[in-house]
Amino acid sequence: MKLGLLGLGKMGSAMALRLLDAGHTLTVCNRTASAAQAFIGRARIANHPSEALEGEVVITTLADDAAVDAVWGKLELPAACVHLNMASVSTGLAQRFARLQHNYVAAPVFGRPAAAAKGELDIVIAGPPDAVERCRPLFAVLGKQAFVLGAQAAHANAVKIARNFLLATVIEGLGEAMALVRASGVSPEKFVDILSNTSLGAPAYRSYGKLMVERAYEPAQFSMQLGLKDLELALATAREAGVALPSAHLIRENLLKAIRAGHGHKDWAALADYLKESG
Repeated sequence: MKLGLLGLGKMGSAMALRLLDAGHTLTVCNRTASAAQAFIGRARIANHPSEALEGEVVITTLADDAAVDAVWGKLELPAACVHLNMASVSTGLAQRFARLQHNYVAAPVFGRPAAAAKGELDIVIAGPPDAVERCRPLFAVLGKQAFVLGAQAAHANAVKIARNFLLATVIEGLGEAMALVRASGVSPEKFVDILSNTSLGAPAYRSYGKLMVERAYEPAQFSMQLGLKDLELALATAREAGVALPSAHLIRENLLKAIRAGHGHKDWAALADYLKESG
């Protein structure tokens, strides 16, 4: 397929390479031109985002609502092109874009850049059925699973936000538990081994437990600052839906304190060490 891709951060770059390896033709565009240098000779480098809209599908992999608005504010989606927004954005932005663009598909992902590079993302999808079908070959390249929620684009973002909120509660709870065992003189390695081989042996506890044991917080795969963004999205969505999320406020405060203490660039698993230090 002839594709465009807007946003060459860690996730966007991994997706772009995966799509190129699968034989798709790609035009890439990034606000920081240096990020596109790695694609010289493999993809067309756009001088303006509008050049990425000349294909069958244009993929957005930008950081947040503000970045999406900054890039798309002066763009008009061609009638024949599908806008596949794979960024983690608010339900409000998804609703607005779905009104403005007939072929708007929301497809946020679960997984880190390494998973994107291997085509092992989990993708949550919502949008017009015909537009979703046109994107299925791309989901097959980028993901190991694709969950289609229906025609309302915002539903995909609601699921992404709710799932990331739940992951934040895992990190908060695991971080507190890790602080407790460390302060009690228990081996954190043995604690994670017990978690992994009993009823809490879920992948999230195993992977984040390993990060906390090894204190492998840099370079961050998902920083505290990005975690805070996700908590803000969860709280905003809860306000719109009239739902209380009491634990979200607690986690947000802990992330803010950790960021103010200079840990914002670290993986959000570093919240465990901050909780122990500040205890």
